[in-house]
Amino acid sequence: MHLGYQDTIQEAITLHEKQKYVEATEMFKRLADPNGPNNPLSQVLYALSLRHGWGCQTDEGKAAEYLRRAASNAADVEQEALRAGMSKGGSAKGELILAIYELANCYRQGWGVQKDLAAAFQYYLTAANLGDADAMNEVALCYLEGYGTKKDKFEAARYYRLAESKGNKIVGNSWYVHNLFAIHRSHIFSTFIHNRGHWPYSWPPG
Repeated sequence: MHLGYQDTIQEAITLHEKQKYVEATEMFKRLADPNGPNNPLSQVLYALSLRHGWGCQTDEGKAAEYLRRAASNAADVEQEALRAGMSKGGSAKGELILAIYELANCYRQGWGVQKDLAAAFQYYLTAANLGDADAMNEVALCYLEGYGTKKDKFEAARYYRLAESKGNKIVGNSWYVHNLFAIHRSHIFSTFIHNRGHWPYSWPPG
């Protein structure tokens, strides 16, 4: 029975998870072929394999080439990753989030693509909302410094706290994060008094 591209990607990811890197990378390579399937998610995963030497010789130049190809269809990468993750019941979620996270890094650093902080922020945000703690810290930093989005200290604190709840705590952040939330609560309470007993926004939650 002929496998559709989506099924084949899932099979390749499963092989990678089982540390059968040579077989997985060969499948990513075949699916990534611009003269064949030209599949953007496979192009990201093949680029990762080339960069890290998973089942193949490292080749930064070729990795950059495939990342450029994938970046031109970046929205498709995200959607395919989400579809594949859902259809596999989340068993391949780690590899798929890694693809989105790595694409964000490429946009942030300009690795094989034109630097685009707004695109980097969006991909970090997608990975964070799929549960990746590293991406949560990156989103927090973007909000804190205004990288690719407008500054928002309270959103920064929220994502730092989410990352911390996942066990990914940045040393020295706790005082800063908790202090921001204390300031925010103080501000909200002051607004409550000013508004004569009406909570602003949807505060307090619940």
